[in-house]
Amino acid sequence: MPAQTQDKPLLSVVKKGTDKQASILVVNNDDAVSTELKRAFASVSTASLTLATDPETAIRMLASGPYDLVAVDPAVSPGGFELLKHVKDRYRWIATLVATGNQEPQFLRQAVKCRIDGLLFRPTTSAEFVDQALLLAEAVSTRRRKQQNRVLAIGAHPDDVEIGCGGTLAKHHARGDVLHVLTLTRGAAGGDVNQRTVEAHRAAELLGATLEITNLPDTRVGSGIETIDIIQAAIRELQPTHVYTHCDEDTHQDHRAVHAASLVAARSVPNVYCYQAPSSTVEFRPHRFVDITDFIKLKIQAIDTYKSQVERMDALQHDVILSTARYWGRFAGYVLAEPMRIVRQRDSDMVPESARQAAAPQSMSTVAD
Repeated sequence: MPAQTQDKPLLSVVKKGTDKQASILVVNNDDAVSTELKRAFASVSTASLTLATDPETAIRMLASGPYDLVAVDPAVSPGGFELLKHVKDRYRWIATLVATGNQEPQFLRQAVKCRIDGLLFRPTTSAEFVDQALLLAEAVSTRRRKQQNRVLAIGAHPDDVEIGCGGTLAKHHARGDVLHVLTLTRGAAGGDVNQRTVEAHRAAELLGATLEITNLPDTRVGSGIETIDIIQAAIRELQPTHVYTHCDEDTHQDHRAVHAASLVAARSVPNVYCYQAPSSTVEFRPHRFVDITDFIKLKIQAIDTYKSQVERMDALQHDVILSTARYWGRFAGYVLAEPMRIVRQRDSDMVPESARQAAAPQSMSTVAD
């Protein structure tokens, strides 16, 4: 079959930062204040406002972000300091703002320990709050645009990517990275292709990814020039910093073929990882473990969109997904993890510096993410 790279639709390009509204999350449970904030932000075309009634709700909302700024008053929102620490510990490109009437030294010292980016003392006008929020949000948005990762996840069939690295992709999305999923077949051998295509689009939407599905023949994917050309076309357009693909230690011929083609096509990509599939063999030996404890719910939701497959595959049942993630988590001291075999790694964002120094990319030592 001849290569179809000229006719296939191109991946959408990354939007310029000027087209993106700043996303601001404010924790507040005062109806009057919320009404005033909504009115103030209604006339601001460069920002969108989201309200959370308490810090716990805000933490859950952050997992499906991304946001540019989180504002809270720990003096009136119990758990506010924990929220600020959570943001700084887990989200590189989210600024934090404390707007408070509490000026006691002990309170301010605790706020500084949370590495806040801005401090606004009440009473203040809604216009002053909007100005300060926009200033911080634009600063972090500019930094994100300069440092944002671009992620390409490659799968032979619909649901391969979600099973193998769905939690990792959700984590990338929460950090503000750009995600694209490239699925090379429509999964005809596993069900109705129209249904599987619809399911794949729903899963990608949940993960915050752009999806492209090509039409290579299911169970007969080759590792040669046709498959390589499709993957290379996606790489040329996206210029990914990270590629996730199948591993070679797999009993499915399509998975092995996609693995081989990916290594050729992604030879210039700085970070390349292989994920585990239900058909992977015991020879799969990961070097890296990605902590997905906070993202397992989103991974399961993405897999659940594949109703045609969940009904027929034991590997897609919740208990199997959870037990697999728990098994791999124990190797890195996490509750839940996804295992990755490292092909090449120059990652400075998803892996702590201490872990990178402790393990060479091609070694069999364990890298904890």
